[in-house]
Amino acid sequence: MNNQAQRGSGSLAVLLAVLFIGLAALAGWQRFMDASLAMIGDEQRYLSAFHQAESALSWGASQRWQGEPGQCLKPPGEDLQACLLAGGAAGGWILRGQGSGDGLAEPLYLYQRVTARRADFGRGDRAPWCLTPQPGGWLDYPPG
Repeated sequence: MNNQAQRGSGSLAVLLAVLFIGLAALAGWQRFMDASLAMIGDEQRYLSAFHQAESALSWGASQRWQGEPGQCLKPPGEDLQACLLAGGAAGGWILRGQGSGDGLAEPLYLYQRVTARRADFGRGDRAPWCLTPQPGGWLDYPPG
């Protein structure tokens, strides 16, 4: 009778061990998923800022400028900015597009080498320069 009372205890111990191993595996999977979700959020914020900076470059290239280094323009109601910087070469300019995604510590900048040309918009125009992006002049690092 004593032998029959102990027959199920080994099976119960194996079942408990399998349950604990499964619980540990699920906890590890949950930690992995949490880390992946945070990484995906960071990537999404970066891509949002990158596309804002690209939009700022495109928008800035279509604007009229005064031709002063350091001049910045910002479209109304948008969270992007384009600035005209002096380039290294004579007569060369650099257009900087700024994007700031939600949750980014610092804004993201993209750069485009541009050529400024005098625009014919009439007399008294306070911003007589138009920009033309140079082919192959796109930069993703600060020029210097």
